[in-house]
This record gives sequence, structure tokens and C-alpha cells, in this order.
Amino acid sequence: MKFFCWFSGLLLCLNFPLQAEEKSIIPASSKLLPAEDLYSQVCAVCHGKSGEGSQVLKAPSIAGLPDWYTLLQIEKFRADLRGTNADDRPGLIMHNLALALDNNQFQGVAKLIALMPMHPTRNTMGGDEKRGKEVFTEVCAKCHRFNGKGEKTFGSAPLIGLQDWYIRAQLHKFREGIRGGSASDEKGFKMHEMARYLSNENASDVTAHIATLAKKYANTKSRRDREIDELNKEKKQKTIDKNALPEELR
Repeated sequence: MKFFCWFSGLLLCLNFPLQAEEKSIIPASSKLLPAEDLYSQVCAVCHGKSGEGSQVLKAPSIAGLPDWYTLLQIEKFRADLRGTNADDRPGLIMHNLALALDNNQFQGVAKLIALMPMHPTRNTMGGDEKRGKEVFTEVCAKCHRFNGKGEKTFGSAPLIGLQDWYIRAQLHKFREGIRGGSASDEKGFKMHEMARYLSNENASDVTAHIATLAKKYANTKSRRDREIDELNKEKKQKTIDKNALPEELR
């Protein structure tokens, strides 16, 4: 509880400058926390107990994000590719957290997040879904896929579990180079280039379409994932059948 209160107090610092050179903003003892406690005492303060996020704190919904994507973003924070721009206040917090905590802890937290039911994108900011579909198909679908669930091969984020206001905010950051402005961040820089072609009106339309995709595809498995589940199920059944045989017939 003491740590929880301390960290809650840290959020007040959002109204004051954060020094990029600060390498630790949480007590060293937090490095001893297991993944479950780390999430509940640190991550949940901004991202919510069920990963639902908070518009007040500008924290995205993270529930259902695949572990590879969460860890990829943590590595970007650690490598100073995210969260070092003074205009990205939430990013500054995450940058310092990524530097302060142990990588093994993040591995466990990433797995917890991946198991949380996704909070589907909702259209809270208007926009024209039909126009958004055209823009999404032309500009976004190649990497984020037609269903908005992202793609590990491209390192592209699942979009259908993110709030529309958060997506809008990230498009602004990419467009202005606040995020993805470094050529060293290959995938982020690509987003920076793509976002330059999207107006604020385009962004509203795209998020309206993403909300429509979320209704259809959030918390569902892809055909590939279902095929993998079936293969694992068959493999498990073969093991059970084999163990059911007398030892001399195995």
C-alpha cells in the first residue's frame, strides 16, 4: 500500500517537467516484485486493473496486446526511441519506468496483459466510417491487416483494442515526429511518414472504421491461431491415447 500511494503521487508530476536523465523514478525494492504484483501496484495505476486505460491520464487500453508487441515497445522506451520528447508527457513516464524495472518482470507482465480480454475500440469522436474504411484499406491495412489486429511480421500494433482518442493522439505524435521521428526506429519512422498524409478529419474517419472492426473481430482468434489450437489439441490427444496403452505397446 505504501508503494501504491507513492506511485499515485508520482502522477501529480505530469503537471511538472520531467528530467529525461532521471534513470529511476520508483523504489529499488519494486525490482523484487513478481509480475502480478508489479502490474497491480504499478501498471494498473494508469492502465487500470483490467487494462482498460484512462483518458484522464492519457493511458491506453493495453488488455489483449500480444506479449511480443508489449515487449517491443518496452525495448523502444529503453533504447530512447520512445518517451524522450518533452511534448510526450505519458511517454516520459513510461521511458523512466522501462529503465527502472527488470526485463524479466516485463516478460511476466507482458504475458498477463496478453491474457486480458480486449476492450474493443468504441467510436466516441465521430467520423465517417465509410470514408474511414477507404483510407484504412489504402493506408493502414497493409501492415495492421484488414481486421485491425496487427501483424508480428511487421511489428504492427493491434488497433481494435485501443481507444479512438488514443489512436488520434498517436497519429498526431507520429505526424509531428514526437513519436517515430528517429530514423533509428525503423517501424516508428515508417508510421511517421505515413501519418503525414493523414489529416485530422482522416484520423477521425479511420478511428470510426476501427471501431466497426472492433465489433466484429475483438476477442476473436484468427484462422491461423485456431489452426494452431487444433494442432496442439490433436498432439495432446495423441499423448493421452499413447499413455492409455499398456506399457509394452507404447
